[in-house]
Amino acid sequence: MDLWDATTLDTELNYTEPDNDTVVVEERWRQVLDNVNTIIMTSNTITLMLGMGAAISVMELWGHAKKPVGAVIGMVGQFAVLPAIGFCLSVGFKLKPYEALGVLIISCCPGGAFSNFFTYWADGDVALSIMMTACSSLLAFGGMPFNLWAYGKYWRGDDNTFVIPFANIIGSLALITGPVIVGMVVRHFHRRAAEIVTKVSVIVGWIEVLFTTIIWLILYWQSFVIATPLLYLAAFLLPSIGFILAFLLAKITCQNNKLSRTIGIETSSQNMPVAVSIILLSFDGTDIKGSLMLFPTLYGVLLILEAIVGIAIFQLYMRTCRRKKEEYPAVHTARLEPATPAEKETLRV
Repeated sequence: MDLWDATTLDTELNYTEPDNDTVVVEERWRQVLDNVNTIIMTSNTITLMLGMGAAISVMELWGHAKKPVGAVIGMVGQFAVLPAIGFCLSVGFKLKPYEALGVLIISCCPGGAFSNFFTYWADGDVALSIMMTACSSLLAFGGMPFNLWAYGKYWRGDDNTFVIPFANIIGSLALITGPVIVGMVVRHFHRRAAEIVTKVSVIVGWIEVLFTTIIWLILYWQSFVIATPLLYLAAFLLPSIGFILAFLLAKITCQNNKLSRTIGIETSSQNMPVAVSIILLSFDGTDIKGSLMLFPTLYGVLLILEAIVGIAIFQLYMRTCRRKKEEYPAVHTARLEPATPAEKETLRV
């Protein structure tokens, strides 16, 4: 089945020719809001990565580099497990070709900066998360084209005209590693200052995440109206199943809960800017791009909402457990042992 001929828009809207001035004003308004959103997302990435870098040390990174078991498991989850999940969801839900292609593009992307932020609040291993994000960005140069080619053939035949935005991936990698290095340097020379940087960046990060989500909803609300229930379900299940399977894979390989959470979060949190760039650079036509952007838009918003709910539940659970330990401290038992001859002689005296 040819992708270009087999797809039509799901919903036909009654359209009335608008006034030219109205169109210009609306386009300018959307463009300004989109630029503001881009600035906030870029600022958010720099802020979060600076704070995450200030929260880890060189020795922690070096420890994972010497024993890269966790990173290897994460890469398997990122470039083998998640693309397979995306493909199975698309085929199982019988999504239309462009919708399925949007699922596939998201599934094949490297990890994003939000995963490091989520890992911090889920009491994961931030050093491992940052290392995995950097590794997935590098491996994406080979992993993304291969997965898009392998799974995309189901809808595209043997034709392959995907444009992989390598420059965008390099930019994302620089945007991640640069602030992290600065934060680690701050921590090396002034630990107290690093703690302040981390706390401030976390607060600012949450505020910027909130603003980004609101702007996203304003810009792309039409996507939520047009999207089918199955597309909603796919957007919800992709990060959820990705996290669960990656977590179980880590546990099977004898990783502790902290590392397993980190691997699960990294696997389920994809790099949205890279996915959007692939769509904008690879396809022509407003209708085609609109259909392709349906799933990434739903995925981005639902991922943030799922992460917020998951972190809130985890933090509540940890606080409850900590409170129980304080109320019911561990009972220590003592065992009496026979006295030595010297001790007996001392007691007699």
